[in-house]
Amino acid sequence: MSKYRLQQAEQELFAVYQVIYSDADIEMWYDWNSRLDDTKFTDQCFWIMRDDERIGGAIINNGTVMYPFLISPHVDRSVFWKALFSCCNDIVHIKGVLQKDIDILLTFAYRLDVIRQVMCCPTDTGITTILPKGYSLHILNDSIDSETVAKVIMEGYSRGIDNEIFGAPNEAEVIKDATRLMQIYAHRNLSICVFDEKEQEMAGLCIAGISENMPLGFAEIGEICVLPKYRNKGLAETMLKHVRANAHKYAQVVKLCVTVGNYAENLYRKNGFYPGPRFANMSKRLV
Repeated sequence: MSKYRLQQAEQELFAVYQVIYSDADIEMWYDWNSRLDDTKFTDQCFWIMRDDERIGGAIINNGTVMYPFLISPHVDRSVFWKALFSCCNDIVHIKGVLQKDIDILLTFAYRLDVIRQVMCCPTDTGITTILPKGYSLHILNDSIDSETVAKVIMEGYSRGIDNEIFGAPNEAEVIKDATRLMQIYAHRNLSICVFDEKEQEMAGLCIAGISENMPLGFAEIGEICVLPKYRNKGLAETMLKHVRANAHKYAQVVKLCVTVGNYAENLYRKNGFYPGPRFANMSKRLV
């Protein structure tokens, strides 16, 4: 009878195996070295061994599994997960689960927390933006009051799927997250907001830019939202187009990550964003 065990893997070799056998570029890097670097963020990488043969691998750290993969010619994913759990029975969270593994993990008493996907599109100076009369675009930076930014984000996401799944954050949490994003994008800030001239208030915002450490120099949209009373006026579409056009002098691609089930996904598709593989985060059900 075969025995399964974990064996510590050397990071460089593990990354090569993971990129080849993962069967998905969920971050949509389109680049070998970027995908390798994305996997080498920890030394907690392990082979799943059957006797003395590698059948797969995963990053396993503090009860969390990431980047699981089978090694060809092994194809039975049920056997893979059974082997992993027999070696490590304290796994609580599994991140980056591919669609084909969701049904298998449900049988092991894991629940689906969220399904997400990265979306990318080319930047392009030929894109034109037209705002409705009475609205104007402004650069969003540290000079704008953080409480105002938080209010727009909280109201803009108040009925969104992320709040439904994870619960609504409080003002302090939103300010902290928005401030973190603005600091990340400070290297090349592309953030903007839409202003209602008549009501003298911010109608929507988009926090975007290029991190100094972003692989391939891609631009990224971290947050985009419009207050409920200003929806269906083309404001979000205008902000998307503006970022795509203005990012072109610095980057060839702009990317974002969206929760599957978010109504905004159709907006992104309409504006040229192409989806990558869907991936899920799952958690062990409490007994």
